Amino acid sequence: MEARSQDGGVDTNCPHCSAPLTVPRIPANPYLRPIKGIVRQLKSVPFPFPYVPQVIQFTVLVGVLILFAGLFITIGVVSQIAGVFRGLILDTQKHLRVGSAVERSAQAVSIGIYSILFVPFWLIQMPFSLIGSLWSSNRLGALFTTTLLLSIIYAITLYLPYIVRFLHSF
Repeated sequence: MEARSQDGGVDTNCPHCSAPLTVPRIPANPYLRPIKGIVRQLKSVPFPFPYVPQVIQFTVLVGVLILFAGLFITIGVVSQIAGVFRGLILDTQKHLRVGSAVERSAQAVSIGIYSILFVPFWLIQMPFSLIGSLWSSNRLGALFTTTLLLSIIYAITLYLPYIVRFLHSF
């Protein structure tokens, strides 16, 4: 097997028909590197007497580690699954340009199936990607935008029964 750097896949042959096949790699979980850094910091906390500052530092690091572990399990796994489906869609699009009409229609159907499976994971991941891209481009503006969007969502959920009752009155 040979790794292809352009799409992160592995070239292999089909075990049944020996046709060339590309198996997409599972992308790395984005929270793995911060978790390793926090664990490294936890191991390096010295415990000389008095222990109070070190206990506070250790407690804060454990709290951050628990937060990142929750993100690793939820959003990290979702981003990995979305990355696999995206890789499958892109690889199938490359194969769509060659072959007979029957093969191309099968590839088109598989792209549709992969896209349908990709959408829920993309929808879960999208708000976090949006906030992350806003934060990396403009930190203060992202904080304001995120606060504004969350307050609008809160206002809609708070007044939703009144809005529905008003719309049903017509």
